Amino acid sequence: MAAAIVVAVLAPTAAAAGTHTKASIYAPFAPSGAPTVHVVSTVRGHCWTGSLAAARSDAWRCLSGNLIYDPCFSSPTAPGIVLCPASGPWSRRAVEIKLTAKLPTKYANPGEPSTIGLPWALVTTSGWKCRLDTGATSVVQGRRANYACTGTNDWLWGDPSRRSDPWKIFVAPASANKLKRTVGIRSAWF
Repeated sequence: MAAAIVVAVLAPTAAAAGTHTKASIYAPFAPSGAPTVHVVSTVRGHCWTGSLAAARSDAWRCLSGNLIYDPCFSSPTAPGIVLCPASGPWSRRAVEIKLTAKLPTKYANPGEPSTIGLPWALVTTSGWKCRLDTGATSVVQGRRANYACTGTNDWLWGDPSRRSDPWKIFVAPASANKLKRTVGIRSAWF
């Protein structure tokens, strides 16, 4: 896998104001297979399916003890391990899982890493750090409570709208009946 590929999305008016959304491909491995992140702990475990958070063929849903890690990332040049972001892509810290079984490639997600689709992590223009929730959540006005965030009790609802720069997404508490407010997105990881 290539080193981190970064795509910046700019619109002339937003670029002049200095606010735009930066879309990045998360790449915790160098082409050599060496981690590009700081490994904070190593555990043993296995992965049983492709990631529910990151729709790419090198992303996995894994288990160590009673903890589910999703997403975790593999590299063909680092067999026998996956790296799982410890708190999100913004920290550059990861948990290494030494695999007790081979990756279940027949259950891998299709597709190479790309900035198409739903990001698995976001940072809003107000500084909230948000990760895609892979469990059951609420739906309001056809939009799912997709992202749980630090720094607020609000959730981010639905998919980011890329029609403006910065991108926008609905924000409301988990108990919301209507979605009215939006917040800008500073960074998105795929």
